[in-house]
Amino acid sequence: MAFPFKLRVGKRSLRWSGGGLLALFSIGLHGVLLAWPVPETTPEPAESLTEITDSSSVVGVVRLPAAAEPSAEAIAVAPAPQATQAPPPKAPPLVRSAPPAAPAAPQSQVEQPEAAPPAPPTNEVTLEPVPPEPLPATLEDRLRDPAQYEFNQQAKSLVANEVAFHTSVVPTWLETEGQGLSDTEVPVLGTKLAPLQVPYPIATCLTPAPAEGLVGVIVNASGQLVKEPVLLDSTGYTVLDEKALELALQRSFEPNPGGTLPNPQAHWLPIQVEYSGANCRP
Repeated sequence: MAFPFKLRVGKRSLRWSGGGLLALFSIGLHGVLLAWPVPETTPEPAESLTEITDSSSVVGVVRLPAAAEPSAEAIAVAPAPQATQAPPPKAPPLVRSAPPAAPAAPQSQVEQPEAAPPAPPTNEVTLEPVPPEPLPATLEDRLRDPAQYEFNQQAKSLVANEVAFHTSVVPTWLETEGQGLSDTEVPVLGTKLAPLQVPYPIATCLTPAPAEGLVGVIVNASGQLVKEPVLLDSTGYTVLDEKALELALQRSFEPNPGGTLPNPQAHWLPIQVEYSGANCRP
């Protein structure tokens, strides 16, 4: 319990309570302790110090001696510094997994695409490639083809019947060749020339045998053909007649500068086929 008291200083008196008195007393006591001399302490010799091996037996230490250099034994027993621990491995980055796919809708709920409307029919016509036409056979090829030898029933044998030739064939022939020509251009009857030798390149027997035909030519005074040769009588086989006309077109004729008339002359040439019935085979 604090008792108030009065402290008179000069003419004034101060009233202090018990708490103030205690504070003043505490301050004075601290000053006395601080000013009190401390006796010097003499450090104990090292031999008097007992080695402390069991830290549990030490209760307390009043004052420690001055720090001394660590001995070799202390350094030897000092624990080795722990190895620096490696930093823990970094955690792998988080991978965001894709959200689970929505369950497939039932087949009945899946909207089926509309079928495309059928294409309208077209009027396009597919043309098949036309194979190229084979080249026509040459005359030489036809002469070697047995199928070309078919009797045409046109042989008249005019070479043997000269009367019929001069009375029926020659007038018609000259009249036909002189149509539309002037008097100096109309052909006149000439003479019989050397025959044309037509080869027969195969050994097939022909029935009947080829007859002797006739080819007519119109030749001017210079010995040149005025017109293409014409067939006056057939051999009975068309392919042999065509060969005879080809040979007549290739024939050269002698000029006739000393003729009484300047008109061209109409000559005839017999056709002789080199066919042998004795050497043929059926």
